[in-house]
Amino acid sequence: MAGSPHSGIAYRSALFALPSIHLPQRLAPQAAPGIGGAAHRWTGSDRSAKGRRNRAGRQKLRQDLPGLLRAHAIPQEDIEDCLGDAFGQTGPPPTYVTAPGRIVAVGDIHGDIVKAAAALCAAGVLGEEDGLPIWTGGDTTIVQIGDVLDRGDSEIGSLMLLRALDQQAREEGGAVYMLNGNHESLNLCGNFRYVTAGGYKESAMVAGLRGHQLERLECQKQARRMLYAPGGMIARQLALNPTVLIVNDTAFAHGGILPTHVQYGLEQINDDVSAWMRGTRNAEGNLRKPPFLAMGDPSSVMWNRMFSQEKFKTPWERHHVCSQLQRTLEMLQVRQMVVGHTPQVNGANCECDRRVWRVDVGMSRGVLNARPQVLEISRDAAGDTFTRLLMPGNGPLPRPAFWR
Repeated sequence: MAGSPHSGIAYRSALFALPSIHLPQRLAPQAAPGIGGAAHRWTGSDRSAKGRRNRAGRQKLRQDLPGLLRAHAIPQEDIEDCLGDAFGQTGPPPTYVTAPGRIVAVGDIHGDIVKAAAALCAAGVLGEEDGLPIWTGGDTTIVQIGDVLDRGDSEIGSLMLLRALDQQAREEGGAVYMLNGNHESLNLCGNFRYVTAGGYKESAMVAGLRGHQLERLECQKQARRMLYAPGGMIARQLALNPTVLIVNDTAFAHGGILPTHVQYGLEQINDDVSAWMRGTRNAEGNLRKPPFLAMGDPSSVMWNRMFSQEKFKTPWERHHVCSQLQRTLEMLQVRQMVVGHTPQVNGANCECDRRVWRVDVGMSRGVLNARPQVLEISRDAAGDTFTRLLMPGNGPLPRPAFWR
């Protein structure tokens, strides 16, 4: 992104002392309780006094978000309120969702909040009122396909924006879902090779570093490791995200869903990823390992590129890919799949007789700096599903007022 490396974000929390960095308790990785079977339940709807305070805090922060993003002193508790109550969460993310209105898929963001805002505006769900971001999508359901992190300077800022819009959307029957992609899993594994200088600084500011510590790369790296390690504050946020999501008759995944993933169980995949990200322990008391089918190899849900390659080398390769896709869709009893992960040089597109849509257009300045595009899925008057691509109009993309 253009501008300063940290893109206007600054945060306040406890100060850090050299040579060791000691994060506040709520920021440091925490071991969540073990989970199992039918006992899963969300705690975000807590009716206790704490739950009422959290909801009231989120309501206030939704109004104050733009100023807080620009400010040089945002209380840590306000960050937590904006991102949501991830701290008592013990259940898995949703896997099957019914959307009452249209569905809009947004591709990889990669830390570019200006492009993310432009994509959301093109989708008709983001507006501004007195410099505040507001939800204008009614009962629209947004599915961001993963990879909010890396390659750009406004990773946590993008996460905060999407969470704030989700809170507003749910008051009108809509929702904003973020999927976990391979770059989310890389960061939880401590692999920061795609992090920008601005991304490191944003993490340090969220963690509360000040003065010369804020400028020291080693301190920035320590802060990021603590935030993103399984059980850390941002890791617990990402644990709320599905890895696979079925909305009405459309399947969503960052890389793609194969028959072997369906056989294992989509709910189990979401459960495994969420439990690992929250830092839960198994029956033996050991930290859970990264789930292999979700992120372990090139055929995993997050890393699979089978359905996102723009060109097939041979007709046989296309036949094989489309056959795998058709088998997956039949097993899931859905109509189509939407994936990201692989930047589409020629823009969002479809393959296999419109049964798979590829929506990663490389819009981030850290990727292709392409013009945003989003995929809209809706129904006509006869009840038939149809899809179309939406994009901003010609000319320079406006910089949102809440990010100037």
